[in-house]
Amino acid sequence: MTLKIGVGEMVSFLYASGDLSSETFQNVSQLEGIKAHQYVQNKYDSKGQKEVSIKGNYDLNDKTYQIQGRMDGLLEIDGEIHIEEIKSTRRDIHDFLFTPNLEHEAQLKIYAFLWMYLENIGTVKGRLTYIELSKYQTKTFDYVFTRAELKPFFETSIETYGAWITELELHLIEKKASLQALKFPFETYRKGQRDLMKATYHTMKEDEVLFAIAPTGIGKTMATLFSTLKALDDDQEKIFYCTAKNQGKKVAIDSMDTLHTQGLKTKTIEITSKDDICFLEKRECDPDKCPFARGFFDRLTDAMKDMFLNESLMTRAVVESYARKHTVCPFEFSLFISYYVDVIICDYNYVFDPRIHLVRYFDDDTYKPKLLIDEAHNMVPRSRDMFSATLLKSDLITLRKAGSKLKPSIRHSVNKLIERFDHFEAELEGENFKSYLNVDMTYLELVSNLMMKITNALKENPKYPKKSEVMDGYMKLLTLSVISLYYDTPFRFNIIRQTEDLEITIQCLDASKYIQDTLKNKSHGAVFFSATLYPTDYYQTLISKGYGQIIQITSPFDRENLKIMTNDRVDTRYKSRDQSLEQITKAIETVVKSKVGNYIAFFPSYQYLNQVKDALDANLDIDIIVQSRAMEAYQREEIMSLFKRDLSRSQIAFFVMGGVFAEGIDYVGDMLSGVIIVGVGLPMVNEPNQQLRAYYDDTFKRGFDYAYTYPGMNKVIQAVGRVIRKDDDYGVALLMDDRFVTPLYKRLMPKEWDAKQVVRTESHLEDTLKTFWEKMAAKYPKS
Repeated sequence: MTLKIGVGEMVSFLYASGDLSSETFQNVSQLEGIKAHQYVQNKYDSKGQKEVSIKGNYDLNDKTYQIQGRMDGLLEIDGEIHIEEIKSTRRDIHDFLFTPNLEHEAQLKIYAFLWMYLENIGTVKGRLTYIELSKYQTKTFDYVFTRAELKPFFETSIETYGAWITELELHLIEKKASLQALKFPFETYRKGQRDLMKATYHTMKEDEVLFAIAPTGIGKTMATLFSTLKALDDDQEKIFYCTAKNQGKKVAIDSMDTLHTQGLKTKTIEITSKDDICFLEKRECDPDKCPFARGFFDRLTDAMKDMFLNESLMTRAVVESYARKHTVCPFEFSLFISYYVDVIICDYNYVFDPRIHLVRYFDDDTYKPKLLIDEAHNMVPRSRDMFSATLLKSDLITLRKAGSKLKPSIRHSVNKLIERFDHFEAELEGENFKSYLNVDMTYLELVSNLMMKITNALKENPKYPKKSEVMDGYMKLLTLSVISLYYDTPFRFNIIRQTEDLEITIQCLDASKYIQDTLKNKSHGAVFFSATLYPTDYYQTLISKGYGQIIQITSPFDRENLKIMTNDRVDTRYKSRDQSLEQITKAIETVVKSKVGNYIAFFPSYQYLNQVKDALDANLDIDIIVQSRAMEAYQREEIMSLFKRDLSRSQIAFFVMGGVFAEGIDYVGDMLSGVIIVGVGLPMVNEPNQQLRAYYDDTFKRGFDYAYTYPGMNKVIQAVGRVIRKDDDYGVALLMDDRFVTPLYKRLMPKEWDAKQVVRTESHLEDTLKTFWEKMAAKYPKS
């Protein structure tokens, strides 16, 4: 058997060492890295070669190792061959403490030996070149290597790594056999489920892109995961199941667990955000303060081997358990082990965000990611956020205070940037919002200068007591710096006055260009699925610039089980909300009295929600649940538990549309009897949304619809979708707003809503509900 070894993966696995330091988190973006490499490579003369592929077989102890990689440079200097490795860094390369990284030296040595072996020569020169990103200055370390000297190092490396590769190969053999034998885990398919599975399978086999409108309750997660697993035929293919909410991750984890019980042999990991999974009470990414960062790389390899060889479903709890056992940072641990698993369950950010995405998957061609994007309607606002960056004046004041005792001082550079904030504040001239087409270059130069000053100051003060606080400020500057590299036509430079602060934002209005690039050039098949991709051209345009195919699957559920009613005599527009209160409260009272059960009233804002709640009849014999703005995870769990208890009287929850209780949650069976939708869910009219509207008007001639109508209606459809989750579910949905009967809104409604009924009076609503509940009681008699 021939063991294939990638040089980069091997040296990272074997020779990464030391702490998780501040530089670990200062991710060099793809654009920065490419530009830095090109800066050095463009200085090559006509004899210099760049990005040189190297590949060869090496026999050792009855095994054949196929080693391959790509050398940054192959130079001829004074008639002698030099192999060059280029590394970009944010560190001060002229600091007398700056020394070559052990991993980088190892990579150069492996290339040097392999070159001498393939060319059958005894000596070669090596060069390790560092380029400092802030100044574009370089520092080189030159070496003379002999084949005899490097042979023991080379052979020890490939043999040690080969033992790990052998374990991976054994897993791949098991995985392939189990995939071939794997059967769908349920006896029957839900209606529409097989259509989604066929479309997903074809998409993944052909490395295409699909937008799938698939109704709630047909089993989209299992359908897409099962089909993508069956489509795998390359060892480098990995499945990314991406979701915007933790509930979506749980469904994916449960689905993989089900498949594992059916005999599937795959490795799956759940990636949890750094802040959520951190073991410290206050996150301190400093090896002097965090034992899980100190010596992280020294223990990482053993930790990865341990978890990989003993676990199949690496949930958050499993990751935390092994991280504590080996004293490694759980977040960074999960990222490193992900390179060896088959399925990665994570937030959208880890695929699409240029500041956070998993570099090795999406910045080179080592792996072939296949993407499953759950609740894909969230991708439009989320993609804009991924390519936007904000800095507050208060951030700088906090940074100045934290770094007040640093020597050399950063105070002057911080003050210069604060002065730029003051300049923009003066330009507001009493307004709260101002926008510019072009980014302010002086501002970016001041940001870059401050980053350099912080880097130099911390190099001279590595034990600075408030290093973590200073690094927090630095990372905000770094985020801004990275995003500024993408600044183009769909960006704006915004100045926003807050109550007691000033905000400067590089705002992306349309990220479809960058999402499309990931889909076309960095992934090998993607399925975006949701119940609410209406209208499809809006989502397709703003996610992928129109790239990809569309499939629409009809609902498998009996339409008569969901009674959709519309009250078109209610005006929920802001100016009319006081006048609408009585109509809405009376309708709520009528619905909850019609049958004992759980109900939810969804509102476009917390203000409107509280207005209606306060106007309810105080003597109404019901239990009331209210969503608040800032809820902890345990509070959300407590609310969900209230939907599972036995009821002696009706219970109604007041939730906001588009919130945590409105999407991705299954209220199965008796958990939910009906919903009342108050308003059409339009986003708030404010300067940022008006800016979106203007851009969409100029670009697509659909400004109001793109900025307000479509996002609002999506929230409505999502909220109504909570009612019916399986075949024998039934319930009601009352839509309260006169706009729901207009041609525009009718076109945006799912086909399953065609039988909706207009109810305009309390008595009509009462009679309609009574008839419906009686019909359902006869259809589903209780045993």
